[in-house]
Amino acid sequence: MSAKKSVVYPTGRNAHSCGYCHSEDDTSFTYGVWAHSLTCKDYQDLIDRGWRRSGKYLYKPDLSKSCCPQYTIRLDASKFQLTKSQRKVLSKFNRFIEGSWEPHMDQAMGQREPAKPSKVNPDAKKPLPHNIHLVEKRAEFPHDFQVILEPSSYTEEKLRLYQDYQVHIHHDELEKVTEDSFKRFLLETFQDEASKVVKGYGSFHQRYILDGKLIAMAVLDILPKCVSSVYFMYAHEYAFLGLGKYSALREISLTQELGQVASNLQWYYMGFYIHSCPKMVYKGSYQPSDLLDPETYDWYPIDECKKLLDKKKFVVFSKPNEEYKYDDRIPGTLTTKQIKLSDMEKVEVQGDDEDIPVTNLVVWYRSRDFRNLVLEYVSVVGKELSARMLLS
Repeated sequence: MSAKKSVVYPTGRNAHSCGYCHSEDDTSFTYGVWAHSLTCKDYQDLIDRGWRRSGKYLYKPDLSKSCCPQYTIRLDASKFQLTKSQRKVLSKFNRFIEGSWEPHMDQAMGQREPAKPSKVNPDAKKPLPHNIHLVEKRAEFPHDFQVILEPSSYTEEKLRLYQDYQVHIHHDELEKVTEDSFKRFLLETFQDEASKVVKGYGSFHQRYILDGKLIAMAVLDILPKCVSSVYFMYAHEYAFLGLGKYSALREISLTQELGQVASNLQWYYMGFYIHSCPKMVYKGSYQPSDLLDPETYDWYPIDECKKLLDKKKFVVFSKPNEEYKYDDRIPGTLTTKQIKLSDMEKVEVQGDDEDIPVTNLVVWYRSRDFRNLVLEYVSVVGKELSARMLLS
């Protein structure tokens, strides 16, 4: 994919049922674009404006109208400190590899205490990467464990893991969890400019291999300033290992390690924080974390935000005491009065030989719908990004 300019096509607003509160009606609202190519800078800027990706589809939730407002959350990995509960997650995983803790496969993690002395408990005086890598490829342990980071790719083994996770954890129908859906969701993405950080920036798969078997996999985007968690899946029979919470520690450790090579890379993005969804609030336990203000795109400490979100589900952190004026505008976007003709003239369409200003197209003058499509696109992505990215 091109590293020179991003090429996108706006799909506009969408309404659908909510996967968090499982609403039957269309109560979750987003605006989306389809990305044919995407540069790291544009992707980072979109994330910092509240966007997220699923394959090549990028979307921005409308927090003011959706039933479960989705706030972008990020952690300063360089300042992360393990809590007592997080040390317990890491300790039990390490003990399992070491052989000093062997819960029954159908037991929930935490129901049985380790019975043997251990040499792999997290050392509070050592950095997180030391404690994370403590049990990898240790011949003296009964279990062989390793983690491999690689550019995203398709294998039958990855597909089987994806099917197992979607069917047993999310209760999807097996016939709908296909090779095509795997590739669309977890493979069709971007690879960008070469760099000294891993094998270039872009999308990666982090494979967890236990005794020669793929038991879990993270889909991660590595950008110049952050590691962004896109998706995580695990084999259901290993749920007792607490792999969801363990993977977050793994990814924080990866961010810290990459930060040793690239000084600007210090942030770990965990996707969306949803205060009203019990399964998503755990993200706030990784500190120090901030939430993105939906209007100003400034960052606010999550502990302050939680207090406000306890009182009402949608909050503009920059103006917590002001009553929000609900209208058709998506929070954080421009009004039509703020967009001038000169802004529209900077939007270009990808051409065969050269890029063309959108206002030079015949369809611009003939179709009001097309003009409105471009106008809303500029409103949502902003003047700077709309002038930088190409329309397809």
